[in-house]
Amino acid sequence: MSEKPLSGLKVIDLTHVLAGPYCTYQLGMLGADVTKVESPRGDMVRVWGGTDEEVQAGLGTGFVAQNAGKRSAVIDIRQEEGASIVRELAAGADIFVENYTPGSLEGYGLGYEALKADNASLIYLSISAFGQNGPHGHRPGFDDVVQATSGFMSINVRGDGPIRTGGPVLDYATGMQAASAVLAAVLLRQKTGEGQRIDIAMQDVTMLLMNRNTHIAATTGIPTPPADNREGPLLGRFGVKDGYVMLAGYRADHQRAILRAVGLDQYAEYAGRELAAHMHEIEPEVEQVLLTKTAGEWDDIFSAAGVVAGGVRDLTEVLATGQPDSRELLTDVDTPLGSRTVTTAGYRLNDEVFGPDGPVPGLGADTALVLGELGYEEGVIEALAASGVIGLSI
Repeated sequence: MSEKPLSGLKVIDLTHVLAGPYCTYQLGMLGADVTKVESPRGDMVRVWGGTDEEVQAGLGTGFVAQNAGKRSAVIDIRQEEGASIVRELAAGADIFVENYTPGSLEGYGLGYEALKADNASLIYLSISAFGQNGPHGHRPGFDDVVQATSGFMSINVRGDGPIRTGGPVLDYATGMQAASAVLAAVLLRQKTGEGQRIDIAMQDVTMLLMNRNTHIAATTGIPTPPADNREGPLLGRFGVKDGYVMLAGYRADHQRAILRAVGLDQYAEYAGRELAAHMHEIEPEVEQVLLTKTAGEWDDIFSAAGVVAGGVRDLTEVLATGQPDSRELLTDVDTPLGSRTVTTAGYRLNDEVFGPDGPVPGLGADTALVLGELGYEEGVIEALAASGVIGLSI
């Protein structure tokens, strides 16, 4: 593979859970050298999901999914000696990423101003639920809480009320937005030679994900109503023999294409207004035809006909199509328990796909190496470990 965009840049990663680690995962895939600083207990997602063996080893699915290619150093920043070590690491770094509750790190001498004093060119990124300022800036939060407080759940209402979307979409969206902000800061530093301060809030990112809805509410003062599974004629979710398909009949030409694909050609000949006038008769017939085949069968038909429609699949069915493989969306990485499959950066640059360059680290796997690079001798490292300031891999 050719030179990666961030090769030679050093990242100190004081993040945990998902949003921050997913950001630094992106930076690592782009070539940055990422050192993940963990507490003696380790990132809390080390025990999220997986087999009993994986959880006991601190290699749960929640951790493995976005930490390949990083080094793990266990340093207890609650102890002054530990915080001092992290300050040393930051002094020689290009990028420092943290996602503690706003203001927390200042108490350990790890806030922006303190680290900037020793490294004027440092790019310092803070990720939080609501940002570093404002009436809610002090509040902690996870993905599900931000889904509620940001308005996101208010536009996703089904059954008995607002729902939390499956998967921590806000965490991952925030991680990607944060990585994008770091790239912008790197470019700005190249122009000015100065360090940069980045403040990313999960709620802000969520409101950007609802960009049109946010625009309407801000302009009119009226919240947009929640969307339904059906938003118009031949537009939305329809039942089939074994599940559902989504039809995207946004325009008359889309509707005609759908009608031809399902074998109702006689209606596809209607002109625009005539088609709309008869849609109350047409749609029930479409519903009946769709029930004769499976989601997979209809998906093949829609694909062959070039129709903007598709079957509702689960992730294993998506993987079985071969499309993710053709896009090199996944790659295998080593872990202390063997090979695991993780995602790559998710785009192609000059027909290359960026992925992690190393294994998933065990807790504290690289502590001794990281301190050795700072000039700490073996005896000092052992003494720090004995006092609990650092943790070494077992």
